[in-house]
Amino acid sequence: MQYYFDNDSTNPFYNHAVEYFFAMHKIPVFILWHNKDAILLGKNQNLYREVNLNYANENGITLVRRLSGGGCIYTDEKNMQYTFVESDDYANDFKHFAQMMIAQMEKMGLNPEFSGRNDILIDGKKISGNAQYIKNSMVVHHGTILFDIDSEKMSKSLTPQKIKFEGKAVKSAASRITTINDMIDMEYDEFFNKIKKGIIEDNKLLPYTLNDEDKEEVMEYKKMFEDHDFIYSKGETSANYQKKHDFGIVEYSYNIKENLLEDFKIEGDFFSKKDISEFCNMFEGKSFTIDEFHNILKKIDINEYIVGMNEKVFLGDIFD
Repeated sequence: MQYYFDNDSTNPFYNHAVEYFFAMHKIPVFILWHNKDAILLGKNQNLYREVNLNYANENGITLVRRLSGGGCIYTDEKNMQYTFVESDDYANDFKHFAQMMIAQMEKMGLNPEFSGRNDILIDGKKISGNAQYIKNSMVVHHGTILFDIDSEKMSKSLTPQKIKFEGKAVKSAASRITTINDMIDMEYDEFFNKIKKGIIEDNKLLPYTLNDEDKEEVMEYKKMFEDHDFIYSKGETSANYQKKHDFGIVEYSYNIKENLLEDFKIEGDFFSKKDISEFCNMFEGKSFTIDEFHNILKKIDINEYIVGMNEKVFLGDIFD
């Protein structure tokens, strides 16, 4: 590793584009950064099974799909992110990179340890997860350090699968983690700068500055991460459930494939003024997003298809 890059952006799309830029140019670099409220999905994860889309949308939480595998995480501005871009000789060597972060925390009197395939623990609880991908013969290794976290947003925005906790004593993501600020008398900025300074000094890193051409290239990569189809591309799921309302029982069944709604049916003991199949057909083949549903609903009167129904209740039925 030769360089470090100062990154003060909190835009998660930009932050992922920056590390991609360094991999594309085979520049070995260390980057310390953080995001505004965001959910970072692993490359191969099914978004619909991992994320409460309605809650994320209502609370301004950005959805980002990483190029690395691994699990889904919630991040915010006090959840520190780090990236090492190195030769792919270090591919799958998670401990090599984690150990550099561990060494800095040990200097502050903490006692972290590398555990499992990609975690750093303190007192048996997770404070860091790591993931990697290979690009252009370079490994992009990125991870997180939980200095602080909005645990309510994290718990409500993520819907991890039950199998993730099989064989474990804990039953939620929140109960498996801890935060640095619970263990050390230090503000976030001081902790951030100590980690950064320590990595730079221990590895004798030089600063790297993006020129105007570099910045333009990064912005092009940012578009790739912002692309709606890329974010929603992974995932296929089916649903069949009932919702009981004052105006009757409404049963929904549908499939979602690559973010497109298929085989959408609504049945139940509610009353209708117009044919409900006509209503369902309006959504067939459309993107499974609140914005897409809202655009359709604002052109019609949903009460004519399900008497007593309104847009807020309908969207709640679908996306909650």
